[in-house]
Amino acid sequence: CRGSLLPVPCRIVAVAYLLFAAVAFVFVFNAVRPPLTSRSTALRPPWMPVMITSEVAPLAWIVLVTLAVLAWAIGATGTWIGQFAMALSALTFLMVSWLVVRASRTLGVMRASLDGITTVPSPRYQWGRILYPWPYRIPDAIERLDAIPYAPSLFLDLYRLRRDRKEPAPLLMHIHGGSWGGGDRRQQAQPLIQEMASRGWVVVSVDYPLVPEATFPEQVIALHGALRWLRDHAGEYGIDADRMFVTGGSAGAHLASLVAITDESSPWSLRHDTEPVVAGAVTMYGVYDLLDRNGIRDFWPIITTMLIKADPDLEPEKFHTGSPIDHVSSSAPAFLVVHGRNDSLVPIAESDHFVEALSAVAVRPVAYARLPGATHAFDAVASLRTQQAVAGIAAFLDSAAGR
Repeated sequence: CRGSLLPVPCRIVAVAYLLFAAVAFVFVFNAVRPPLTSRSTALRPPWMPVMITSEVAPLAWIVLVTLAVLAWAIGATGTWIGQFAMALSALTFLMVSWLVVRASRTLGVMRASLDGITTVPSPRYQWGRILYPWPYRIPDAIERLDAIPYAPSLFLDLYRLRRDRKEPAPLLMHIHGGSWGGGDRRQQAQPLIQEMASRGWVVVSVDYPLVPEATFPEQVIALHGALRWLRDHAGEYGIDADRMFVTGGSAGAHLASLVAITDESSPWSLRHDTEPVVAGAVTMYGVYDLLDRNGIRDFWPIITTMLIKADPDLEPEKFHTGSPIDHVSSSAPAFLVVHGRNDSLVPIAESDHFVEALSAVAVRPVAYARLPGATHAFDAVASLRTQQAVAGIAAFLDSAAGR
């Protein structure tokens, strides 16, 4: 290669660069385009690659520029293949820029959705995690008490500040997602868990019975049992039992909303009056209507064959019992619902209908954040979007807890 800094054949490098540029273009294009939830599954952007691409967009910037500089330094851009790859990378760079701009709008959406409820300050950005957003390292200021048993074969992890705690703190109980049959209490919502613990909250992430071994409502019974256990051990762990909140994503949002709003007529409920079991709930990209009466989702056999284990035509009451949208009432606690507009797994219309039904009867505040560009499970990583969303969620929780 003329002008090359390394003795590498230009054509080999150019072809390799083109292959990378083509793969990067496909991934980023899928993240940019609409979710197309009205079309068949095969034509939709696959949610997990889209989520990863969208949330690591600033890192993609760096990778694209670095490889372009290397290709130029080696001399691969002296060939038409290398020049085409460079042009494709430039187009991809522009699309990645749009992903970053779209993600940066999250804070404004959170502020607008919480207008009249609380003020959302700018987050304390962790720029290192934006460039490398996997959040599983626990900050030194936070301690995690691992695998505390709250029921036979069911455990919770408890997060709190290491410093001395003089007064009881509000509690946030996180319920993981995973299609009711998977997921891990240690791998989801870590940015939110760590943020609330750093603010002096006690945060727990809980197990619950999984399908197919468990059948609904075993999950909700167990989660109410977790709340009862936490209430009974409030003094031991520094918990204010009058300020207990619940959160979850996807299947965890389904269960969290049921824990929050089921009334005294439900066989699994702790409630014996009109006061909610918990003081507030934050649910993210959840499933709220197991019957899918509005034709929002694809057919999910896991609901009929593993979760409810019934035919909806023969036993519809079981599906009504398991649908949060059928339990909305004036006694619901304060609610914040968060959903991404680009969610192709659980379309945002699922939350639209739930929020509409809840807002029509609720006495306490109901806030709804429809996040531009966000897809399913976006908050698993500490990205720019997640840090802005967490700032809004934390402000809502602090406000609801009277902090």
